[in-house]
Amino acid sequence: MKDRKEEISEKELLRNVLNGRKEAYAHIFRLYRHRAYGLAYQYTGNKEDAMDVVQDAFIRAYLNLKTFDFHKEFGPWLLTIVRNLSIDLIRRKRTRRTQDLPEILPDAESGKRADNELLRLEVREALIQLDQNDREIIFLKDYQGHSYAEIAEIIQIPIGTVMSRLHHARKRLAQLVREKRT
Repeated sequence: MKDRKEEISEKELLRNVLNGRKEAYAHIFRLYRHRAYGLAYQYTGNKEDAMDVVQDAFIRAYLNLKTFDFHKEFGPWLLTIVRNLSIDLIRRKRTRRTQDLPEILPDAESGKRADNELLRLEVREALIQLDQNDREIIFLKDYQGHSYAEIAEIIQIPIGTVMSRLHHARKRLAQLVREKRT
């Protein structure tokens, strides 16, 4: 969660962009480029497509900034654009590479490196087996650390549905990992 000062600063930057100070948008880009890229990459599965989606998303956000509701957070609005562009790209290509999913587990400590590496691989394999909705919600919450409210806004579903989907997606992921281990 952002502190009040950071939130005001971001909204001031956005208002500066609307008032013609285009250089303020560079600050917005630096604030959100990694999260936008991570989400685009999770969908597209490759660097080039993810970078194209991020570029297109920031351009669209810039061109449509006048429609942005300043009572809301900019991040979820931008990530909704990233998500929609990613889905559009996937539909156009009709193929998706899932082998390159981002790792969601931190690096292992030295004494547990082998066990953690094995678990990381098992989780990645299990993630590939999940459907897109389960992968998406786990990625947004566990990899990118979004709040339930932000996820609800990004994928445009109620918060209760986010919590329910996340719970069930985690259960399915854990079951797949358990099956792999037996």
